[in-house]
Amino acid sequence: MKVYSFNTLQGYEGIITEKPEIVLFGAMLLPLAMAIAISCIGWVFRKLKLNMYLIQALLYTMLLAFFFGTIAVLILYFITDKNGVKLAYCWLAIVTGMFLFSLINTSSINKMFTDWSHMIKN
Repeated sequence: MKVYSFNTLQGYEGIITEKPEIVLFGAMLLPLAMAIAISCIGWVFRKLKLNMYLIQALLYTMLLAFFFGTIAVLILYFITDKNGVKLAYCWLAIVTGMFLFSLINTSSINKMFTDWSHMIKN
């Protein structure tokens, strides 16, 4: 029976262990790049008048992961032992949690932004 080890990450554990700063840059830049790509896909979906629920959930996931995921990874990087593989797993857990949160609460988040825009206009 093969036991799962948290010291492996799809073959990239050597690179991440040598340079854990890669996880920091990934935690900051990957959500921004994904948000831009998802926004372009959302623009196409809007032009085709398709359902935007999943696109909005993914966009909220990337924006929340940028803010909260970056802060959490920075705190873990400076406080813990700087193990890049563990940092990557922590970031993946944060993104997964943000996705589930966004998937469940997309309509509430949309309503919050609409209410804020009405308050700003008045």
